[in-house]
Amino acid sequence: MALLPVIGLFLLVKVPMWANDAKLDSLIGRFESYPLPPKTYWADKGAEGSIALRGNGNHCDYRARFMLSTELSVDELTDYYDQADIAGVETGRPNVTVWTRQPSKRAAYSSRTVIVELNDGTGAGLDLRCH
Repeated sequence: MALLPVIGLFLLVKVPMWANDAKLDSLIGRFESYPLPPKTYWADKGAEGSIALRGNGNHCDYRARFMLSTELSVDELTDYYDQADIAGVETGRPNVTVWTRQPSKRAAYSSRTVIVELNDGTGAGLDLRCH
């Protein structure tokens, strides 16, 4: 009986975090299941995802980064993902940013490694990472 308040407090803190982690995982899954652009391949399996408060305010910022190997330009990739029908965390679509890294020594001469980053946000709710 003495542990019930501790367990309740633990759940009060962790359940909102678990819910937001599931939202981020779902966003990552939607991106990974969306068809890659032509001449583009996964450079690294798995995404780098995070949830935090970036900037000021009372909201959750979701970020997911993916590494791709491509022969397309940054502008072509940006256009492709600007037209992609990938749902955001709750509503709308995430903001997509594409930029290049140094050329890959393992890839074909015309290929380059790029980072595609998805950003979205929601209200903070009870997730302590977002306050």
